[in-house]
Amino acid sequence: MAGFDPETQTIVSLYNPRTSAWSEHFIWSMDGKRIIGITPVGRSTCQRLDLNDTGYPEEDSIQSARSFWVKAGLHPPETDPRQIEYNS
Repeated sequence: MAGFDPETQTIVSLYNPRTSAWSEHFIWSMDGKRIIGITPVGRSTCQRLDLNDTGYPEEDSIQSARSFWVKAGLHPPETDPRQIEYNS
């Protein structure tokens, strides 16, 4: 499967967890509610699979659920990079 990377304006393969590490392509936003693609593969995967549930902004279900998980200390996984780590 493939998707469109909005930054490079190219069509690229989607992320495959069997062949790539999650942290190579994605980071969590500082608030832990959104997945941010940091490579063409990551960006196209976020967009194509709507990983942040932006296709229906009035529902906001996945980001709302993630905010509860963050408050409970269950999310994001400690091994996953966050935006603040990526930008430093």
